[in-house]
Amino acid sequence: MSIRNTWRRTVAVVAIATASCFTSNTHAEETITTGDGLLSLTANMPVEVRMGEQFTYSVKVTNASNNVTLHNIELKQLKAEGFSVDSTTSDAKGSPSKNDIQTKDKNDSEDKGQVSKGQVTKGQVNKGNISGQMMIAMLKPGESKTINVTASADEEGELRSCLAVVNYMPAICLTSQVVKPELELTKVAPKRADRCNVIELEYIVKNGGSGDVGPLVVTDTLGKGLSTIEGGSTLTFQVDGLAAGDSRRFVARVYATKPGSFSSRAIAKAQNSELTSRSKETTTEVIAADLAVEVNGPNRLYGEQLARFTGRVINTGNAAAEDVRVNVFWPEACNMVDISAPTIESSNRLPSKSKQQEQEEPTLSKNAGIANSDTKEKSDANDGDSDKIELAMTDKAFTIGRLEAGQTAVFEYAIRTGDVETLPTKVVARHVCTVDAAVDKANAKSEAVAMAMARADVVRFAAMQMVVLDDQDPVTSKSNVVYSIRVWNEGDANDSNVTMRAELPKGLEFVSANGPTEHSVDGSTVTFKPIKTMEPGARVDYKVIAKSTGDGDVRFTAMLNSKSLKKAVIGEESTRLFAQDAK
Repeated sequence: MSIRNTWRRTVAVVAIATASCFTSNTHAEETITTGDGLLSLTANMPVEVRMGEQFTYSVKVTNASNNVTLHNIELKQLKAEGFSVDSTTSDAKGSPSKNDIQTKDKNDSEDKGQVSKGQVTKGQVNKGNISGQMMIAMLKPGESKTINVTASADEEGELRSCLAVVNYMPAICLTSQVVKPELELTKVAPKRADRCNVIELEYIVKNGGSGDVGPLVVTDTLGKGLSTIEGGSTLTFQVDGLAAGDSRRFVARVYATKPGSFSSRAIAKAQNSELTSRSKETTTEVIAADLAVEVNGPNRLYGEQLARFTGRVINTGNAAAEDVRVNVFWPEACNMVDISAPTIESSNRLPSKSKQQEQEEPTLSKNAGIANSDTKEKSDANDGDSDKIELAMTDKAFTIGRLEAGQTAVFEYAIRTGDVETLPTKVVARHVCTVDAAVDKANAKSEAVAMAMARADVVRFAAMQMVVLDDQDPVTSKSNVVYSIRVWNEGDANDSNVTMRAELPKGLEFVSANGPTEHSVDGSTVTFKPIKTMEPGARVDYKVIAKSTGDGDVRFTAMLNSKSLKKAVIGEESTRLFAQDAK
């Protein structure tokens, strides 16, 4: 380089001063710049000094370049008659650091390149046998350093002192900024989410460093229980690159396939480097509605007594249930008299297990299911199970608009038993929701179904009634009197082995009899054969014809017996008998 060749051979000399040897406060200043314009020297020396006394002058060395650093700057005080350098110090203001400025005494060899003694530092005086040679290790572009020199004049007259630039080495310094890119990944997830709703996850990846990042990928493995809208288990986001300080934001929509607690971390990884970042673990509790049902009612009914039941639908989950459908079932042979609108109660009470265990379930047919309102459901006996009753079931449906977690919907209904011996009733509650955005509808469907049963045994009794009448009263001698006996079952159960027996009092003679069964006569007793079964409301009539043979007040007696009667029912009819002669 041309500059390199120039500085190695250039010797610049500045006449520091021409001074008279008497005291003066006036200073003379001289400045010289090297031919390449890189180095500038400015010397400042008193115009007059006293012979034999020390005086001080300064030399300011400046790097006049904009982009060149100067190394190994060497200055030398040239010898002059009657002038000697006593010491050198650095200027306190803007002075070089330790080892920046060096001097050599007369015993130093110039080719050693080092200082045996007399290094000059800030505020430090270098005394001794000074040769006047000074070195500055380095000056940056625009930087200056000042050297203070203490000298003395030994002769009167003009004193001319010169300072030469012996050597310096320019160097071009290249600057490169060292940068450090850094990835920062943040994941935000809701702490709680409904099983029926879409869950939004937010991801922010940022380059928090000082350098650019190339293409990178953000991934989040959701784990079992969470799914993307498309049905996958991993979220992936591609980023083409991030400049320093830039960030990207992504929002993902997922849904839960079941309730529970789900945790995961997201990972950002650069494709062309080892840069990675993991987000903090987020946990989302997925809540869902759940249902329980209770049915309470009588265990026993008597005859046509009205059966009253209370149904309860309880949300035992931790999320609200919308549009809960309730179906109430009862035997088709019975009649639903009334069903009330549900009322909502706030309660955390769960149905007792003992109550649930007591509830029974009638045998339903193979194609049984929840029917729509006013539809019918058949049930039949299982093979080999004689205790099961063949039933035809019907139902009525209604909807509970919203049931919050912990709330209970209470309703009442009344059924008239009809002809059944056992009255079963069932309440089924169902809550269904689907995340509509999901591709896999089956996997995105949440269903809560609960059912409870109650059974009431219908107790029925036969109630046998009897009336006995005569067709005339009084009855004359030798005349016939007809006794009519009516028997009927006014109960709500069959009666069996219904037996009738009539007793003729003294004064009456048996003539004939008829009734629903054959009869026999033994003296004054008329006995009819038993009737096997008398259904509720059934009626039979008996007739006994007798001839009057006496006189006075007599009593005709009828005796009714049956399986339901613990003792015979006795009916009497009073008849007055008289002889014609007595008229």
